Amino acid sequence: MTRPQTWDWTESLSADPPPSAQQTPNWVAQDVFRPAEQGTGDGESGPEMTLAEFAAEARDSTFTSEVYDEAESGEVELAEWELAGNPVQDEAFPSGLTLIPTTGATAKEAEHWDPYATGLPLYVTGPTVRSQKLSPNFTVGELISSGGTAVDIARISPALVRCLQALRDRLGKPVTISSGYRSWARNVAVYRARGATPTLSRHCSGQAADISVAGMSGLDLAKAALDACGRDIAVGIGATYAHIDVRGSWARWSYASGDAAKGDLAAIDAHRSGLGTTPPSTGGSAYVPGGVPGGGLTSAVPRADSLRARIAQFAEQERKRWSDGARVETESAMTATLQDYYRTGVGITVTASDLQSSSWQGGHPWSAVFISWVMRQAGAGSAFAYSTAHREYVSAAKRNAETGNTANPFWAYPTEKIVPEVGDLVCADRDGGGGCGGATYATIDNGTAWSTHCDVVTAVDRTGRRLTAVGGNVSQSVKAKTIAIDAQGFVVPQQSGQTCRYFAILKVRDGTPSPPQQESGPAASVTVLDPDATARAVRLNTSYATAMRWGEHLDAITRLIASPGSTPADVTFAHAVARWQRGRGLTPDGAIGPDSWIEMVKVINR
Repeated sequence: MTRPQTWDWTESLSADPPPSAQQTPNWVAQDVFRPAEQGTGDGESGPEMTLAEFAAEARDSTFTSEVYDEAESGEVELAEWELAGNPVQDEAFPSGLTLIPTTGATAKEAEHWDPYATGLPLYVTGPTVRSQKLSPNFTVGELISSGGTAVDIARISPALVRCLQALRDRLGKPVTISSGYRSWARNVAVYRARGATPTLSRHCSGQAADISVAGMSGLDLAKAALDACGRDIAVGIGATYAHIDVRGSWARWSYASGDAAKGDLAAIDAHRSGLGTTPPSTGGSAYVPGGVPGGGLTSAVPRADSLRARIAQFAEQERKRWSDGARVETESAMTATLQDYYRTGVGITVTASDLQSSSWQGGHPWSAVFISWVMRQAGAGSAFAYSTAHREYVSAAKRNAETGNTANPFWAYPTEKIVPEVGDLVCADRDGGGGCGGATYATIDNGTAWSTHCDVVTAVDRTGRRLTAVGGNVSQSVKAKTIAIDAQGFVVPQQSGQTCRYFAILKVRDGTPSPPQQESGPAASVTVLDPDATARAVRLNTSYATAMRWGEHLDAITRLIASPGSTPADVTFAHAVARWQRGRGLTPDGAIGPDSWIEMVKVINR
């Protein structure tokens, strides 16, 4: 197979004997991939990926069930379903890329057999598409290579890509993929060549990746994956690598043996048990938990007086006051307004002469002051971390999300993890005077004086794939900007014409969906879905209800989505599901597929 000339490949495969039950696999197959790094930038005045292949998943059949046994580890197989046109063939990846579905030998134990009947399609993944981005840091080529071999047909789970990107963002350094998709034919060949019995590998279903990160043990990497991707993933723990898969349920095993394996399992179980199993008390807070993963239920009826709505309303009010950028900061007519921003927003008194001085303004950006003022006016009270620096309140919101602080409505997520709605904040790295500072979600709270900028989302146009956001000190004024979003509604981190990147969404978890009157464009309605998406959701729900057996719990589901009496074949049902999905931070496609059903089960079973 001819590989793209832009790839730098290095391969080696040792002839070590197959591992025994008492050994960690030591044979190595290596692939190195070094894509070009793109410069970034964005303005308010004032990298790399290697692919080193080693045998991270040589699971000898003689391992005891105490250490590794896929069935005993809680393997859950979703029911197989059939739907004309493949139910997920048009699902886009976090970057917005949509690959072309293809056909292959998929019968039981054929070359491209899907052992877990996930329904994920086979895609065309030849040399012409391998350098394309599935997410900001991962390409098609990385997800379809295993043992130094890239394939022309492969499965790739969008959920796996999101998980890997979330992990990469959290760590702030490269994640090396050792093995992505592995066809059933290759899986059999690899294991039998080493005298082992082939396993029903999640790699064959496109749901798994073996990964490593320089300087991290496999155990620490597995813990970080749980932190980034949630409690319902599976992890296999090696000495310097980890297997991660997005099967939708918890499973874990160790590639070590004896006491070392027991230690791995005890450590990962303890880590997982501390991830949000006992949310803090709300302490009488007036805020209603909900709206994103980890929260409670979301009302299907938007409230015009919600915190999120008020934030957007005050941002829009100020945009009009500044004539959408026509007035500038040094005008005497705007001095009193700026003094109010400083005094009310962050408790600082600034003289009129300073505010009317270009040199003073050049050294005192006020965009975070503006956000703080908006939050005060909207009634955020003591919940918001008011500051002259965006990184301070983003860091506080990140802590809220990581600790499960349901008493506070402000939670920060990586851009790849959550869909922004009206009233939320979108936050970007920015030029600090010498180029982009390099702020990321993973590093925003590490004590560095990052140069960042956040804007308030005031309108969302899903059909036009854009949102409108209002910010302060934008071109020395308050004005709106247009930000590109992908087909699922996620912010595109690298915006056209800009060098700095968006890295975080500050979600306002006030228990309400985005007020529909604040949205714009053809998709702006309480129905959420356009006609084509609605028709697709109805088809999928009709199929999923039987195949995944959630139709047996229809009464509980309709109560959950506030659509009593509706059925999977109803348009109203699809719209209600989409609103519920948006409130939970899921892709609002109106179909109760595997990811949505997993989230619903968590609530229904409470």
